[in-house]
Parts: sequence; structure tokens; C-alpha cells
Amino acid sequence: MKKFYFSLAILFIGLPFSVVLAQSNRLIPIEVQKAYAAGTRTKKGIPGPEYWENHAHYQISAELLAAESILKGTEKVTYINNSPDTLKMLVIRLYQNIYKKGDARAWSIGSADLTNGVQIDSIKVNGKEVKMPDGQYGYFYGTNRYIRLPHALAPGDSLVLTTGWKFAVPKTIRNRMGNYGKGRFFIAYWYPQISVYDDISGWDRIEFDGITEFYNDFNDYDVHITTPAGYAVWATGHLENAGQVYAKPVLKRFEEVQKSDEIMAVISQKDWDKNTVLKNKGATTWHFTANYVTDFSFAATLRYNWDASSVLVDSATGRRVRVDAVYPDAPNTFQRAAYYARKSVEFMSNKWPGYPYPFEHMTSFSNGTRNGGMETPMMANDGDPKDSVFTADLVFHEISHSYFPFFMGTNERKYAWMDEGWATWFTGVFINEFMPGDPYFQRIARRFSRTSGREMELPLMVPSNLISNFFYYQVQAYTRPGLAYQFLRNALGDSLFKKALLTFMNRWHGKHPVPFDFFYTFENVTGQNLMWFFKPWFFGPGYADLAVKGITVNNKIEIENAGGLPMPVHVACTYADGSKDTFSESTAVWNKGEDTITIQADKDKTIKKVILGVPDVPDVYKRNNVWKK
Repeated sequence: MKKFYFSLAILFIGLPFSVVLAQSNRLIPIEVQKAYAAGTRTKKGIPGPEYWENHAHYQISAELLAAESILKGTEKVTYINNSPDTLKMLVIRLYQNIYKKGDARAWSIGSADLTNGVQIDSIKVNGKEVKMPDGQYGYFYGTNRYIRLPHALAPGDSLVLTTGWKFAVPKTIRNRMGNYGKGRFFIAYWYPQISVYDDISGWDRIEFDGITEFYNDFNDYDVHITTPAGYAVWATGHLENAGQVYAKPVLKRFEEVQKSDEIMAVISQKDWDKNTVLKNKGATTWHFTANYVTDFSFAATLRYNWDASSVLVDSATGRRVRVDAVYPDAPNTFQRAAYYARKSVEFMSNKWPGYPYPFEHMTSFSNGTRNGGMETPMMANDGDPKDSVFTADLVFHEISHSYFPFFMGTNERKYAWMDEGWATWFTGVFINEFMPGDPYFQRIARRFSRTSGREMELPLMVPSNLISNFFYYQVQAYTRPGLAYQFLRNALGDSLFKKALLTFMNRWHGKHPVPFDFFYTFENVTGQNLMWFFKPWFFGPGYADLAVKGITVNNKIEIENAGGLPMPVHVACTYADGSKDTFSESTAVWNKGEDTITIQADKDKTIKKVILGVPDVPDVYKRNNVWKK
């Protein structure tokens, strides 16, 4: 295998990525090749002149029946076909069918939450009812519902889909959303959603099995949510009727916090005790709108605390973003979440990625469990760790998803590393600055050292939805790409790396970039051949193993890249007289595609011992990292 890798590396030396792929399309899937031919994408990493994406307007009215743990609703969706294709069918996602008896799942959920799935009252296309589940116009397949259109949808035309539904909100085994008890609900993956039709694969037909996450179009939402007495709601988008739902004391603080740098308790337990939170004593309807976002979620709770402030994210325009932390009484560490969230938005807007936070607000909701988190646009469903470092890590990680996949529209179902990898890396650079004593990247490196090169570890370009082992899905989605971005930054330097990253974001925000758009953009911006890095890290083969190969007669230390993954080189050298030297080379030292490099030690001294490596660079074979005379 190493010999095969070496021959490939020699083949690609001196050829830019675009030239290599132009000469041989073997690394580019047929679907992506067709996109280049159609002009929707270019081999400079720029959207093509024929780029398009479809769009929908959702009008949803939902009611939370908290006592029964049921959500029911109706929706009207206006779907616009911007593609050049005539569509003869629709694919509708019914995520909560993952709890349907008999449906496939990535892991067992027991029997407590099993149901008959999402119950559809009716479904109509342009006013004509579609009979389900069998018959001329539609059928089920797992969490997807397929509708054969009575009349094909021509390019540039639109249709109206109307439906009513209900489902049981899970209470025991909750997959990224659910009923957390004590009047705590986080609702995501909840409404019948039209799948993505894109220029790469046509309809996205990938099933939701509990592992893979997002791939959505950028849509508009107008949502009314009715809750029982005493429930407060936070959601994606803008609260249109704040004056109708909040009592005057809360409304006043809610308005003040929009322009305040100071973290303020918008709602506290004292407000609940005084009954001065909600304007209505009975059921309340909350009205939210959100434009050009990839999804909509909401939290509904009894007696929650709400801390908030606002952050100036763009000094040129004066735009501010409201940052919220919402949590139950007597938390472990989440009372600090508003501070961590504020620092997160500041850091991301001004440092990494250095792009002003793109949405109106960011709300971090704690469901009161110990760990775990899940991102949705402008909302995060978080646990409440006992360790404040992990809370800061968690809060930042979920907020960082605001950029990937919610601003960039990446396909996490196929390439989870295009967003989870960035969230892993962004969190690392944040923690390094915010909590410099925390060994974040050392933990990532140790984890990768235990898994790199194992038979279950798959290359990043293997579609994520094909990975059934959740542990190795995490390696592929988080660990390996997080390190890859770190070492690419090390190779390019901060300035050039940031320039390429921001160019990628400027080109592809609000669109659907695929991995090759990322690869081509970085080569286009840096003007460098990066195939020596992209090939082993993203396509394989390659694993983490640098080795001390030997010492030449003139004290040149030979370092071999035995595993094939380009990584930084750190060497500590001890001489016979007791003196020491250290040597460091960036990842770019491997850019010639060679298997071995040399480091010149002091020619006038006798080398006694050489130790290769540092804790934040992974290595699967530590025994070949030491040379002794």
C-alpha cells in the first residue's frame, strides 16, 4: 500500500490539483463531472454561470400538546423549481418515522418510543388530494414519502403542497430532539419537509437513520406555535408578536437587550414567582418568521431562565446579534453559558473565521441532561456538563455550526466533515485562546492515534451516510477533518489559510458547495499545488505515522512519513555532551511528495538521542519515534 501511495505522489508532483483532475477524472464522481459540463460549477471553485437551487416558502401552524407529548400541525408549502429539469415527483422527509415500528435505524431504541410514525391527515398538491400510502400517486420508503406529481413541474414553475400531521414527541430515547421531562421540549426534525433537488444527485433520497444530519435548501418560514398555559418559546428567526406574548417587564428587558453589551436576566425565577413573564394566562400562540434559512426549530419550556446580551458583529454597518442562554433552575454550569455564547460570537465574527455572524440571534438552550448537543439554525439543543470547560466547548461548537452548514449549505448527509470538521477545528482554536491551558488538540490527536489506519476508518470522500458504525462516523466527521484543517493551516500560514477560507465562504454562502468546490477554491486562492495534502488526507490511503529513519554520517536526521499523512515535524535532539537542540518543520515540508526529509543537526557534535513528535501531532506507532546511539 505504501508503494502504491508513493507512486501516486510522484505522479502528481508539480501538477496543480485542477490540472491533475483535468487529465484524469478518476477522483471526481460522475455526478460532479456532469455539473462541470453543465456549467453549474467550475474548476476554479467558483459557482458556474448556470448554478441554481430550488426554494420553498413554508407556512406552518403547530400546536404542542405537552401533557400528551404530541405535536400536531398543518402546513402550506410553495415550492419553486429553479432547476432546468422538469420534476415528475416530490420527495418528502418525515424524520420522525425513525420511531415507526419496523423502520430501519442505526441503533436500537427499545420499545418505549416506538409509534406508528408520523400520522398524515391529508396531503394535497395544488389542491388535489394525494392518496397514500399506496396507489397511483405516492408511496413510503423509510423516512421518505414519494409523491408522483399529477402534473409535472416545469422549470421556473411552482406548486403548492398542503398537509396536516401529528406525531408523538419521544420521551425516552431522544434523537437530537424530544420531551426532556419537567416541561422541557426541544422540537427539531419535526415538519414534513421537501427534500433537496440539486445539480449533483437530483433528489436527495438518503434515509434518516439517526446518524446522518442536515442537507436542506435555503427556505422562508412563517410559523405559528401554540403552547399550553405557562410555556415560553424560543425559536429560529424573528419573534413577530413579542408584545402579545410577554408581560411588560419581560418585554422591556427583551427590547433593551437587543442593544446592550451587558448580559441581562431577561427572565428569572423571580419573574415566574411573580407571574410577570407571560401576558396570557391560558394558551399562547407564538409567531416567528425566518427568511433564507435551512431549517426551523423551537424550544418550549416551563419556568426557564433566560440570560441574554447583544454583540456588535459588524462595525461597518453597526449590526448587532442577540445572544441567548436558556436553562432550567439549579444548573450544573449553564449559568455561564450566556458568557461563553457571547465570547463565541465575538470570536467567530472577529477572528476565526473572521466573518460577521450571519443571523439575527443565537440561542443556546439547555435541556438539563448531562452532555451532548445538537445544532439548528439560530438554535442549539445542549446538555449541561459538570465541567465548565466542556460547557464552553459545547456552547462554542454548536454555535460554530451557524457557518457550516447553515450559512454555507453543505451536504452533511454525504460529507459530514464539511461542517463537523470545521466545528471541531473552530472549537480548538477558540479553546486555545479562551482557555489556553486546556489540551484540546492533544485530545483530538490522541483519539486519532487510536483509530488512524484501522480497517474501519474510512477516507473522508466516502459518503458519510454509508458509515453504519457510529464511532468511526465520528472519526470521519470530526476527528480526522479537524486535524486536517489544523495541519493545512500549519502548511499555509494563518494569513493565506484565512484568505482561502473567507473566499470559500464568500463564494458559496447561501449555496450548496461540494468537496471539490473547497479543494479548487483553496488552490485557486493560494496559487499552490495542494494535491500533496488533499490526496492523502481526504481521499487516502494514509494514516498518521512519522518515524525516525536514521542518522547519516554528517548528522542529518532522516524523518520518514511512513503512514503518508503530511503533518508537522518536531524533533528533540540530545548530544553526547548533554546539550540539546529542537527542530520544527511545518506540514509544508512534505509538499514535494517525498517519503523522507532530512533535518541537519550540529555537525560538530555526537548525537546521543533523537525523539520525534509532540502531543498535538498524532502518531500510531510511537516506538519508531525514538533513536538512540
